[in-house]
Amino acid sequence: MSEKLDIVGIGNAMVDAIIPSNKEEVEKNNLNRDSMNLIDEDLKNSLHQNYTIKEMAGGGSLGNSMFGITSFGGNGSFIGKIKNDEVGIFLQKDMVREGLQFPLGFTSPDISTGCCTIFVEDDGTRTMCTFLGAGTLIGPEDIHPEHITNHEIAYLEGYLWDNQDAKMAMKKMVDICKSDNQKIAFTLSDLFCVDRHRDSFKELIENDVDILFANEDEIKAQCESDSFDKAVEYAKSLNMIVAITKAADGSVIINNDQVIEVKPVQVDRVVDTTGAGDLYAGGFLFGMAKGKDLATCGNYASIAAAEIISHYGARPLVKLSNLI
Repeated sequence: MSEKLDIVGIGNAMVDAIIPSNKEEVEKNNLNRDSMNLIDEDLKNSLHQNYTIKEMAGGGSLGNSMFGITSFGGNGSFIGKIKNDEVGIFLQKDMVREGLQFPLGFTSPDISTGCCTIFVEDDGTRTMCTFLGAGTLIGPEDIHPEHITNHEIAYLEGYLWDNQDAKMAMKKMVDICKSDNQKIAFTLSDLFCVDRHRDSFKELIENDVDILFANEDEIKAQCESDSFDKAVEYAKSLNMIVAITKAADGSVIINNDQVIEVKPVQVDRVVDTTGAGDLYAGGFLFGMAKGKDLATCGNYASIAAAEIISHYGARPLVKLSNLI
């Protein structure tokens, strides 16, 4: 058998388009500022026509994490659905160039490839406008054991949970991974995901997950508490590794009764927080796949997040492997 790859991830395959902006422009477009807005293709096209895109790169939450893993020197596979269109071709080439396998290829016959248009303000505040596109069409028929097995860790994103077929695809992937003795990592993704899917997230977490990612607000929402201390107690009760990001206050890693405080890596100026949590997860998962201890995994995660927030875009400008 060939040597195992590090991570296999399943998520919304899309491209990130970064637009420098301000509060007034965001509100003029009736967008929920500092949050994720689901939009249709017409609005996506209108935004791209009316604003200047500073940067475009393969992204989406899971994609950002996977690109971070390869920047550390890791490898893996991305399971996602795209169309043979301009954006899809760009994304497929981007992934292959960065060393990721993209085994499904172009499997969407009609729906365009997804795109996340991100308004970034001077203080780093980001407002995401997501056209999910073809990514929502992934289903159990797209999950093949030969694409999933022979990896150390499987990574699932909560953003996919809205679509029933995508949920079935993830559950099929989990079954394959458990039979292959892979660890299962899951991210709560966003507050709106938790609010919509709290009960089914709870079932997945308690039955199948080994590594859970969340920010402070998401983990409090998942356990339905306003207290971070109670959220920590909830995380302890899960009997798994839980990594909770706290923005400028760093992060906390919990493994049963073990609590590790991870200090943030300081940056001169926060430019754009797009992808900070995604890169945190990427650094952490890279460390886990390489057998590192939890404190080292947290350090890798913080290094990746700090590099990302120091510039526009959710792709590292330097090889993260040079920073560890």
